[in-house]
This record gives sequence, structure tokens and C-alpha cells, in this order.
Amino acid sequence: MADGSAPQRKPRVDAAARREEYIDVAARVMLEKGLHGATMRDFAEAAGAAKILFYRLFPSRDALVEAVFERVEKAVRASYSPWDGYGSMVRNVLEMARRDPAPFLVVLKNCGGGADRSDWGDRLRAIVNERSRPMFEPRPGAPEGADERAGRAGATLFGLWVDCMTTWLEERDGLDDAARIRWWGRIVKEWRSATREAYQLDPPKNEPKPEKDA
Repeated sequence: MADGSAPQRKPRVDAAARREEYIDVAARVMLEKGLHGATMRDFAEAAGAAKILFYRLFPSRDALVEAVFERVEKAVRASYSPWDGYGSMVRNVLEMARRDPAPFLVVLKNCGGGADRSDWGDRLRAIVNERSRPMFEPRPGAPEGADERAGRAGATLFGLWVDCMTTWLEERDGLDDAARIRWWGRIVKEWRSATREAYQLDPPKNEPKPEKDA
């Protein structure tokens, strides 16, 4: 340079932080314009960035849509640990979703049967099933085929969970989060008992108890 000073370097861009920012922006746009109505141009304009910057981080629009889902998928997986009583999983997901509701609402509104991305529902249901499985382990003496039935039992509350999470994030039920979690915890406790009975995961009640060794 003319004055002999060293050239100023541009500040280094944190690609990971920018990626997360773009996911946030894209989710808000998808929520406003619909999952299929929102374009990469819409995302770029909402972020105040050139469209090419989005393509540098996401090779396609589908990749960006998938990144929105993965944000939610990761939160749901993390919500099961540590277990802290009935309702703790939903409480943990709700706390995460409150920080940035848009990705969760996009996924929840588009993961039902016949929805735009029903495969999202299959993937979330698989997580719920996997994490709920310990509540449905068959007890010794359960009728034959209990292992297969237990594998289906864990996901029986999935549809209600989707509907409730959507309602809570949109504040449509007139409750606060503490009341919601207490209500949900009672439902899960009763659901476990009723589901174990319906799927025959315990020995029949009229079956005689094994005699103790003399």
C-alpha cells in the first residue's frame, strides 16, 4: 500500500454459524410461504444475502429443507436424556422449540399422513418408538409375540404428540407450559398402563403365579 501499512484482512466468516443462521431464516420463510412455496431466492432476500451464499452451504433447496428437519430431529433425540419422570421428554423438546419455534412448526405441520413430507413423520416416529421401548419391554409370561407388539406400542402416542406440540407453540390452548407438562405427564403415565394392557405385554392376570422353590 502507498503508506507502507499492511493490508487489512477481512474478518473470517464462521461458516457453521452462518449455516445455522440460514436454517433459521429458511424455516421462518417456509412457515410463512409454505414448504413448497418458498424458494432459494426468498430465503436469500429474507437473510439479506446473495443467493450464491446459500448455495455454497446447501447444494440444493432440498438440502436446506433437510437441514431444517435435522435441526428438529436432533432436538428430539437429545430430549430423551436424561429421563426425569413422565412428561420430561416433551418438556425438553418444548424448551428447545421455544428458543426458535419456526423449524419445529415447519416439521410438525408437514410430517402427518398425506402431508408434504410424510417421511419426516416416519423418521420422528422411529425415534419416539426407540426411546419409548423401555416402557414396553414384555414381562416374563407375556403372550407369544410380545416382542413384536412392544415394537409397535411405543409410537401409539405419536399423532397426539405432534398435534399438541403444534398447538402449544402456537399458543392455541389457553394453558401455560407448566400446566401443559403436568397434563402431558399424567397422560403418558396412563397411556403406558393402558398400552401395556392393550398390547398384552404382561402375563395374563388370571395366570397362576409360579410356585416358589421349597
